[in-house]
Amino acid sequence: MTTRNSLRSASTKLVLTALSLAVTAIACDVDQDDSLEVRERSVKIAESETCVTLIAGQSIDAGTVCTVVDNSVDTSATCGAGATGVVRTTYTTTDGWELVEAHLAVGDALSDIPTTKQGNPKVGNFAYKSGDITGATEHSFDVPLCELGLDGAQEVCEPVMTYLAAHASVRKDDGNGGFETQTGWGNGQGFVDQGSWAEYFTLTLECTPDDPTPTPTPSPMACETSFAFGGDDIATCFIGADFNGDLKDDGFKRWGWSNGPLSAGTSVVWPVYAGAGQCDLGKGTHIGDLAVAYDGATATVEFSRVGDYALAEEHLYVGNEPLPRDVNDEYTVAPGQYPVNIELGDATHTLNTVDGLSGEIYVVYHGVVCGAN
Repeated sequence: MTTRNSLRSASTKLVLTALSLAVTAIACDVDQDDSLEVRERSVKIAESETCVTLIAGQSIDAGTVCTVVDNSVDTSATCGAGATGVVRTTYTTTDGWELVEAHLAVGDALSDIPTTKQGNPKVGNFAYKSGDITGATEHSFDVPLCELGLDGAQEVCEPVMTYLAAHASVRKDDGNGGFETQTGWGNGQGFVDQGSWAEYFTLTLECTPDDPTPTPTPSPMACETSFAFGGDDIATCFIGADFNGDLKDDGFKRWGWSNGPLSAGTSVVWPVYAGAGQCDLGKGTHIGDLAVAYDGATATVEFSRVGDYALAEEHLYVGNEPLPRDVNDEYTVAPGQYPVNIELGDATHTLNTVDGLSGEIYVVYHGVVCGAN
């Protein structure tokens, strides 16, 4: 089975200039010169909530993991002349819990986080490590903004979705002269649907002019996950489904739909919804349409946006089973493990062609969608 992809990037991008000019008044005194002050733009987090719970042992609230941007930090030694700014992630424990060690991985794509072939995070390979901090109740990591393409020396600054995997080993006095020990993660989405419960979370970084009275600039919508919905007759929500036919809930926690089966000669257009948590269309936003055509050997899958939205990522499965399978030959709904896995930037239209098909097929389509200015 082979796939082909083409796309057109959205013409609209968020571009912020880095200069704000302040010119002093010119006096009649010939000895007074004009003066020019250069102000560099700053980076901020778009979301209003920038803290997540530090979950220990899958269910225990052991503290928080909070992220801020400090634009004042000089990072020129790491990033080059003129570079400034860090993403600061702080682990804070509560209710008697203490840190033993902490690890952090940060990137502008989920693939930047080191994982095994099974998709589980390789904590030992995380770029930021605390070492032994046994007994500490707070620890911070500073990640230079240049690692995400957003430092103060650059002239162009576009919103960046940032992926963070915050791991900690924690302990708590058990009252008997020993300690209860647990593994902790910053609460978010699971890397895999079965097996390891490790999690990651995301934040969107955006830029603003560092000026007390800047010209108002529209802010982009926070990015959302989206799935194609083929209609009540053929769409099966991941949550509560029995795809493997054992008469039991498969246990998937991620929302989304498998659509099918589709027979040869099918040509349909489905809506794509963002933010429809628990497969509730009432919570979702219609952000695009997906045209699917299948002739018995080849399927073409074409996305077109609706309104001012654009795709940052796209993931697609087309096959004879309801879902793709992972490296352990188990059904998976994790988009990162779909056969077609593409980082797009700001795409408003995509076309994928899947060859080598036969019989009835199923289609699962996922995209990360962001608002466009």
